[in-house]
Amino acid sequence: MTRVVHLAQVLDVIEALVAASGHPEITAVERYGNDLVAGGPSPAGIRVRYRTGAEAYLWGAIWPGENALPTPEQLPPPSRRVDRIAVFTAWLLDAARPAGFRSWQLVALPELGPTDERGKVPSGVRIDCADGTSLLLRATAAGGPEQDPDVDPYPEYRVPASLGA
Repeated sequence: MTRVVHLAQVLDVIEALVAASGHPEITAVERYGNDLVAGGPSPAGIRVRYRTGAEAYLWGAIWPGENALPTPEQLPPPSRRVDRIAVFTAWLLDAARPAGFRSWQLVALPELGPTDERGKVPSGVRIDCADGTSLLLRATAAGGPEQDPDVDPYPEYRVPASLGA
């Protein structure tokens, strides 16, 4: 019998990786929602809080028309929180290579992103699990009381080599 990976299990891995990343701008990582599968009435995801008070979210979604993107070598600036959390997640997965995940891909989603870049900027991460399950984690964000900078205040940050899931 094939074991099916649920959204909660994927979120467990992502939550642990973000929490263990040691990124200096991250102040908290929390879970929310109750759905075991993407697309339900109580979307399950993780919330990442930052020093500026901004938040980024990764949550199980169903969104047709994904466009695969290469993972950039530089993080987008904090002022682009959606892009930044999606790229950061891909970096963490590249470093940790979780055993239950076969592959992952940064994706752009149609009709999302700045007006002149819709469908061309990172909006989520597609994760293909070892059991054949495939899940989309869509990225969203909310601003905080302080404005996020247009320049990365932590350009020296590197994903720890010891990161594991």
